[in-house]
Amino acid sequence: MKVFISYTQQDKKHADLIADKLRGAGHGVWYDGWKIKAGDNLLEKINQGVKEVDAFIIIISKDSLSSKWSMHEYSALAFGELSSPSTRIIPVLVDKSTVPQYLARYQYVDLSENLDRGLNEILGFLSDEPPAAKIGAGRERTYTQALASLTRALNAGRLSLFCGAGASIGAGILSWDNLLLMLLESMMIRMSREHSLSVEEVDPMEFQRSYSPSALVVGKYLKTNLGNDFLPQLRDALYSKNPKSCAIIEAIVDLARPQRDGKPLDSIVTFNFDGLIEEALSANNIRHIAIYEEGMRYSCSELPIYHVHGYLPRKGRIKKNTDVVFSEDAYHNQFIDPFSWSNLIQLNKLSQNTCLFIGLSLNDPNLRRLLDVAYRKNPSRELNHYVIKKVPSHSEGTINSLALLLEEQDANELGLNVVWVREYSHIAPFLTEIAGAKA
Repeated sequence: MKVFISYTQQDKKHADLIADKLRGAGHGVWYDGWKIKAGDNLLEKINQGVKEVDAFIIIISKDSLSSKWSMHEYSALAFGELSSPSTRIIPVLVDKSTVPQYLARYQYVDLSENLDRGLNEILGFLSDEPPAAKIGAGRERTYTQALASLTRALNAGRLSLFCGAGASIGAGILSWDNLLLMLLESMMIRMSREHSLSVEEVDPMEFQRSYSPSALVVGKYLKTNLGNDFLPQLRDALYSKNPKSCAIIEAIVDLARPQRDGKPLDSIVTFNFDGLIEEALSANNIRHIAIYEEGMRYSCSELPIYHVHGYLPRKGRIKKNTDVVFSEDAYHNQFIDPFSWSNLIQLNKLSQNTCLFIGLSLNDPNLRRLLDVAYRKNPSRELNHYVIKKVPSHSEGTINSLALLLEEQDANELGLNVVWVREYSHIAPFLTEIAGAKA
């Protein structure tokens, strides 16, 4: 059997050991004569390799994970296998690094625990019928590993939750699009009165369809034209359906409960303006504090909830200096100020804790930048954090398999593992499992 070994120069010792073992068993080994060089078309070379060899062995280490070129090569191999499923791909772990999620669907060999046993396992994989790479099996492994890792982090007092709109939507909070439409209607009615425009022409949905401005640009329209009424109207729209709680928020409350034997949840970082989590914690007599501006402090007995995009509780007077990240200019301010309190808090949690992302799409450019910085500064290159995502409704077939791999690749490059769930309703039980597994 013809076998190609992909490795970085720092891992040549392991590549030589594997090559010697394979040659001794009668396999043809190819790893120095066929190397992808700078300037080569990566996909063309991979496709050429898929036709010329029977199996690929990918050596994974902290050095290979730090090499952008190696990561591109690994991705191309995984994607190339979609069109040639008979080709065997065997990831080989040589230290305590984390196997990228889009490769974890293959059965991999761990040489870091027992070298001889691992080398024999490689021979066994090459002599047996090639096991089909199953994305579903990879998802199940990640789910189990995530549950164990997040439980350990919670017991150690090192778990932070990052919450987006998806954490509150089940409670009746308006979706971002509907929130914008409601405020846009208020703005258009106000402008029609002030500028003698016909009220019959006020149709925010038609405006959106016709001009399709981005959400951030619409946010800027609203902030500019509603003036001093912007924050009160934003709050009124936010709580317009009288939202209370939902399964995800109740599961977050379970995670936040103080434990006699374990340490508490470290913190919650939320990108939402609403105070639904605070209301649920208060209802369960769990001490907490909302932190939404620089200089605010908390005691060790309080769970800090960082509102990094601003905070608008349901009741009470809105302070004059209240600010929310809602419009284009506010996002720009966050992006250009690396020392803003919200950026520093997020970087600290990403660097020091295990973080679980709930109800977030990962489209926020500032969050992606902070994730990238934290991952680049991580010397072990471990995937320490987790994001919960729903499997697309039609997840079978090559195109959908490709989409899943791309999502996992993107998340991995930001230091995240993806925990796939079949339905949004499965998120709360997963959180409850973590809480139930606490020491």
